[in-house]
Amino acid sequence: MSIRVHSWLKISVVFSVILLFIGCAKRETPVEAGNATQTMHVASVGEPSELDPHIINAPPDFKIVPMLFEGLVNADPATLEPRPGVATSWDVSADGLTYTFQLRSDARWSNGAPVTADDFLFSWQRALTPSLGSQYTFLFSTVVGADDYAAGRLTDFSAVGFAVVDAHTISVTLTQPTPYFLAILANNPVWSPVHRGTIESVGAMADRSSGWTKPETFVGNGPFVLSEWRPNVSITLQKSSTYWDAANVGLNELIFHTFDGSDTEERAFRAGQLHKTERVPVAKLPTYRDQTDSPLREIPSLIARFININTAHPPFDDVRVRRAFALAIDRDVLADKVFFGNASPARRIVPTGLAGYPTDGDFTDDADVARQLLAAAGYSQGAGFPAVALSIESGGRNNMPEALQARWREVLGVNVEILLSETRVHWSKMQRHDYTLAIGGWIADYPDATAFLDLWKTESGWNFTQWTDSTYDQALSAAAKTPDGSTRATALRHAEAVLMADMPIIPVVFEKRAILVAPSVHDLSDNAMDRPDYRTVRLVQP
Repeated sequence: MSIRVHSWLKISVVFSVILLFIGCAKRETPVEAGNATQTMHVASVGEPSELDPHIINAPPDFKIVPMLFEGLVNADPATLEPRPGVATSWDVSADGLTYTFQLRSDARWSNGAPVTADDFLFSWQRALTPSLGSQYTFLFSTVVGADDYAAGRLTDFSAVGFAVVDAHTISVTLTQPTPYFLAILANNPVWSPVHRGTIESVGAMADRSSGWTKPETFVGNGPFVLSEWRPNVSITLQKSSTYWDAANVGLNELIFHTFDGSDTEERAFRAGQLHKTERVPVAKLPTYRDQTDSPLREIPSLIARFININTAHPPFDDVRVRRAFALAIDRDVLADKVFFGNASPARRIVPTGLAGYPTDGDFTDDADVARQLLAAAGYSQGAGFPAVALSIESGGRNNMPEALQARWREVLGVNVEILLSETRVHWSKMQRHDYTLAIGGWIADYPDATAFLDLWKTESGWNFTQWTDSTYDQALSAAAKTPDGSTRATALRHAEAVLMADMPIIPVVFEKRAILVAPSVHDLSDNAMDRPDYRTVRLVQP
């Protein structure tokens, strides 16, 4: 063997050992890499419907959009109390009807342009324009003239209770004192401004399909900007250099990864692909509860899970059928066995825990009465009952629909098919009334009973049931004009009793939130309305 060959062999052996070492070395996970670069990986339950704050309607939207846009006030990440946003301060008139907001001079859009009072005025007019079809116009109901403008009964927007005082001052005038008005502003993106120049450069003000929220045209005023949107895969936000408080935003990137199932989401977390999940498979809750230094967080929340009923579809146009399906459910078993204690029975629609709201008068689960009601409607023991489908979203909790399906078969003798749709298709079908029964849910937009009860007013964009009742509408209207808190709460409870008697929706459970959070995530606060604020987050290697 020559010296040259011998040397070559030695080099080859050394090189092979290096390759072997590299191949066997532990690969860095996205979470580990993200900790070093301040890139946070978060799960999203399905694909967002939109990133336009005025027309969003699916649950994933409300986790992403508030990081792209900022309204006059923000919600404290832990307490949800209103705190300054674009507005540095505000004054309230002695009669409680007029709020005057002072805007900060350093608020900027992501293209560098200043955020002004005219931006808010344009945006609120857009949100209320009937042809845009926003489902959140009811959150403007306490503003003078807003309901009439949204319904097309008023065409002069200057008659609505908004006024620009100067470039950095805007006022809002209400129809009656509304103690929770600032909470409404702080907790729903529909009040956020949008950039007029961007919207008008690609279409009309009320054009829902102009595509202005694509990364190449997007302009926002929040702590992050949209940098990439890969449909059904991920949405990437980057820290905004123009945000007025950019110095206190810790993350450089925030990436939302789309998941249609809680099992795959949980596996991704264990594999180091996610810093935070949106759900935990309920069957795994006991295991996580038993762990030392568990990543599990169980958070008391203002979340109602219910079933929407299309009351125009026979046989559910008969209140006896609707009530039969409602009373047949064993909610105690659902909360304990299906949700593994991560929920409580819901025998009304307003969650327990709202201060000052009456707790008496809930309906009772009763299988015998359910059978009697169905028989009285002409379907004794389910005989002759037509084929029925329960629509659910692919990112939802599949074991709950299956438990309901089994219970209705057992108690009523009725077979219900489970119909699965992708998240935004599911919500779109409800908007079009293209369903019979559909799993729904609601997280309070502000901590008041009206955050739930207003959903089923006749003109609400979230009333998918085609149910309308003048007594219900009048009861809510009367409550809104009642200044005394106790009397108002009683009036709202009366309205809820009307809703529950007619049962266009079936309450199922009040759910806690269960999420997994990596130990490297610091300063992520939990709150009852599932409004995560990522601008406070820091990532630290554990």
